[in-house]
Amino acid sequence: MTPDQIDTIISAGAGLAGAIIGAVSTLLATWLNKKLQTSGKISLFAKIVHKPFGGRQAWGYYTSNTKSGLYMLVPLWLDVCNTSGISRILRNVNLYAYSGEKEPVPFTQIQRYGDGENAIRFGENESYTLVVPDNSAKRFEMLFILHENRMPVGQKEFDKLILTYFDEKNNIHAFYFTDISRCWVKGALPEKLDWIVLNKKCNNAR
Repeated sequence: MTPDQIDTIISAGAGLAGAIIGAVSTLLATWLNKKLQTSGKISLFAKIVHKPFGGRQAWGYYTSNTKSGLYMLVPLWLDVCNTSGISRILRNVNLYAYSGEKEPVPFTQIQRYGDGENAIRFGENESYTLVVPDNSAKRFEMLFILHENRMPVGQKEFDKLILTYFDEKNNIHAFYFTDISRCWVKGALPEKLDWIVLNKKCNNAR
């Protein structure tokens, strides 16, 4: 093999090695950038408030004008903090009545009250699927109702509420929301002045 041929082989090898190193560096930079973007998390904070219409009722049990029995009313603010570098989606945010190992019962998500310019819209433009931009926080006003006649026969009692949502990969996230001191007794429940930090996961929620 002549010196020229050796030089040619060395040059070709150096070029190939450089190309491989460049490709690996690009992939590594892309991976690190994506890792940094998704390294943040979603944090949830809730506050039970008053219904923003019709007498500003507190959370509790009230007589239904359309169905037999009482209904439970839970108006709340939900603050969603996204510390990641990408937008995050919380799909189908809802409350569930829960007791031990019994099947949890979902609340009804109220989308709107009234019509036209004076309508009060809940969730995000009447949707309980929320989009939160990167490195930001958003507050959503929500209203949940559970009618007594939706509870299974003989299983109307429950002792806690949980809040759930699905992420972008369709994984469910469920958090303890609050204890319930009494069931289906007409009147307001004790007022809660503090914000609720939703960080206690419920692994057996469905």
